[in-house]
Amino acid sequence: MNAMKEIFLQLTTSNEMLLMGKFIFIPLVTLVSYYLLLMLFIRLRFFKDQDVLDNFYLNYQFSKIFAINTSTLLLNGYWYYLLYNNSMTNIEWGFVFDLVNIYLQLAPFIIANVILIFIYSKTKKSILNIL
Repeated sequence: MNAMKEIFLQLTTSNEMLLMGKFIFIPLVTLVSYYLLLMLFIRLRFFKDQDVLDNFYLNYQFSKIFAINTSTLLLNGYWYYLLYNNSMTNIEWGFVFDLVNIYLQLAPFIIANVILIFIYSKTKKSILNIL
C-alpha cells in the first residue's frame, strides 16, 4: 500500500523499483483510462447527422479522438497536481546524474503522452482516409 502511494502521489523517488513501477504503471493506467473512455464515447452519439451515425467506423474514429483528448487532459491534470503538490520550487530542475533527476522522474508522463500522440496521429490518418 505504501509503494502504491509512493508511485502515484509522490513525484520523486530514490528507489529504483518504485521508479520502474512508475515507468510501467503510469503509461498503463493512461492506456486503461483511454480504453475505458473509448468504450464510453462509442456508446454515446455525438453527431446528429445521419451519414456519420450510419458509418460506424467513422463514429469509432471520432470516439477515439474524444477519448484521446480526455485522457490527455486527465494525464496532464494529474501531472500538474503532482508538480503543484510537491512544491515546484523545492524541485531541483538542473540536470543531475542521479536517480532523483527530475527529468528521469517525469519520463513516464512523457512516455504516456507520446503514446497518446501516436494513437492520435494514426486515428487522424484513418479519418482522413475515410473522408
